[in-house]
Amino acid sequence: MSEFEDHEIQGASDDFNIFVISDGTGKTAFSVVQAALLQFELPRVNVLRFTHVRSEEEIYNIMDMVRVGKDIVVYTVVNEDLARVLRAEAANRSVIALDVLGPMVEALKRVSLRKPRGIPGILQREENVAERLEAIEYAMEKSTGFSVSNLDQADVVLLTVWYPHRDECILRLAEKSIKCGYVMLDPNLPLPINFEEVVGGSARALVVGIDMDPQYLSELRLERIKALGLYCLMEKASLERVKEELAFARGIYRRLRCPVIDITHLSVHDVVGKIFEYIKKKREEQA
Repeated sequence: MSEFEDHEIQGASDDFNIFVISDGTGKTAFSVVQAALLQFELPRVNVLRFTHVRSEEEIYNIMDMVRVGKDIVVYTVVNEDLARVLRAEAANRSVIALDVLGPMVEALKRVSLRKPRGIPGILQREENVAERLEAIEYAMEKSTGFSVSNLDQADVVLLTVWYPHRDECILRLAEKSIKCGYVMLDPNLPLPINFEEVVGGSARALVVGIDMDPQYLSELRLERIKALGLYCLMEKASLERVKEELAFARGIYRRLRCPVIDITHLSVHDVVGKIFEYIKKKREEQA
């Protein structure tokens, strides 16, 4: 007998809701629902997500919205007390409810010596860790500043002259799972082959130009060169050299029509925040 045969179905319809309930992110249940919906043409079906559910009261309130004999509940609730309440409410109300994780967890309990941890959102957290490690690896190894060969893997591409806090900014983004590549702009160095075609035509990556006040950059470079004892590079800190490099970079920004962030006197935290604003805007435009 099907687990749904106990519930009375009032009539088939293409106009119903699927309630996704989770005490975590709900990503697993939502993915299952989306995979199933791909098998049907149901443009009027609404998928309603309720994530990070932590109390019985929340479950009661959600279940009050479910139409008996019409709507479906799909859930991943690893807290056994809450899962028990949800199952009881579904049974009492004769609501179709599908437990996505429960049967698998029960099977593992039967063959394993260990008990389930009952911690919501573990999968999402582990995926986030993997994404962060991948982004950090990309920042450390894949983006050289002088090639466009790996920029197709980047989420963000920074176009910039040399400034001392660039690497810190890139690693901060990597810690947030953002793969950040960069291209070093210098009028005395050749641009990578097909630079404008590759960077300007990138549909995946957000391209951002970095700009700043020449005097500010001159002082930053001078401070860093002295700290490292690299006095052979003192010419790089001259105001004339800095102005030349910034003028060259600004010309490229104009040709690419990319957003530009003036980082004069901004902290690394503030620069990363501004980049995130552009990322959010790009994702909203693509949605």
